[in-house]
Amino acid sequence: MRTLFAQFDCEEALPRLYHFIDEELQAHELEAMRDHLDGCDNCAYEHEVRSKLKNVIREACVDTAPPSVRQRVVARLAELRQALAEPA
Repeated sequence: MRTLFAQFDCEEALPRLYHFIDEELQAHELEAMRDHLDGCDNCAYEHEVRSKLKNVIREACVDTAPPSVRQRVVARLAELRQALAEPA
């Protein structure tokens, strides 16, 4: 079943690609994107490229911060939490 949203063009589909990849669209929008990608080679190609890019970035970002950085961040968050909790 095609929805009203299935009628959108590339100009409307391209800005939604990352949201589609991350499954952040509403159900009817996900269906519409699938419909559009099935019928549009250019957007399907962009979808493939952006999906691969997100995977490369995700895999490259598996390193953890050194313990000293983590300790500084935790300490700063504790300071901010305390400052926000104190009455002005």
